[in-house]
Amino acid sequence: MRPYRIAHLSDFHLSADHRRINIRNTKRILQYVIKQGFDHLVITGDLTADAQKKDYQLARSVLSSHGLLSSDKLSVVIGNHDIFGGVHQAEDIFSFPKRCKKTDYNRKIEMFAEFFHESFEGTITGGGETPFPYGKIVGDVMLVGVNSIAEYSKTGNPIGSNGQVSPQELRRLRTLFASSPDAQRRKIVLIHHHFDKLDGAMQGTMHSLWEAIERQTMRLRGKKELVRLFKDNKVEMVLHGHVHENYEYVRKRMRCVNGGGSVIAQDSSVLKANFLNITERTIHTEIHRIPVDQKMEPNASESAQLQTTTNSAAA
Repeated sequence: MRPYRIAHLSDFHLSADHRRINIRNTKRILQYVIKQGFDHLVITGDLTADAQKKDYQLARSVLSSHGLLSSDKLSVVIGNHDIFGGVHQAEDIFSFPKRCKKTDYNRKIEMFAEFFHESFEGTITGGGETPFPYGKIVGDVMLVGVNSIAEYSKTGNPIGSNGQVSPQELRRLRTLFASSPDAQRRKIVLIHHHFDKLDGAMQGTMHSLWEAIERQTMRLRGKKELVRLFKDNKVEMVLHGHVHENYEYVRKRMRCVNGGGSVIAQDSSVLKANFLNITERTIHTEIHRIPVDQKMEPNASESAQLQTTTNSAAA
């Protein structure tokens, strides 16, 4: 029996007004993933750059044109750019915190769910009106989608890039884990924010003053409680974005895979796609590197070379 294959991408930062190259590169990486073959695609946030209606329309159009807008093919979670947007010009740096303060946080989550509503069809929720958290059965695993974007706070989240799973979402997440009829299935969490310490992972990736500022304000608060909750409920792997690199690491004996460098990374000549090959006992990960200036053929792949049994991954 062949492995169930999940493709993992993140951080497209699609904008109708800025960095049109992201549109081209997103289309290219989607074409590559389709050509490689997959059973399900997950995108872990920052589909848009500015969370404007025209950006959401663009992202929806790109996914639709590749035949990906259906629940059985696609799962998405929201990123900080999908709520607060970002900075594009140097002069925007000083006005951006005021923009974050004025952002209607709940309405942005509603917009996200509306524009990608097909991907939420048939999901299991933990109660409440929000689409997060959700559970979705794909193959023999349950994907658990979590909103990790913290609300605006003058001291705690002034530029919208910090993360926190709210107390309300945590309660719904516990309910989802406890009450789902599929709670005993193998579980993979989809979330935007990272669990890495970043000390070495982000060196050399800061290209601007804004990115240097953002680096100091892109932490996930309440990380220990989340890790404990995930381990208690035998989460086998966490897929995320936010940091614009692709790599696998282990945090508190929990496997994590970052897909944030799919379209935007330090090396702009290469796009990246993560693939998870899921068998009855193992999840084998691959990180594919695709040169942007070559034909749509795989040039090379980096394999994480880490295969574990379900029990050891969840331990």
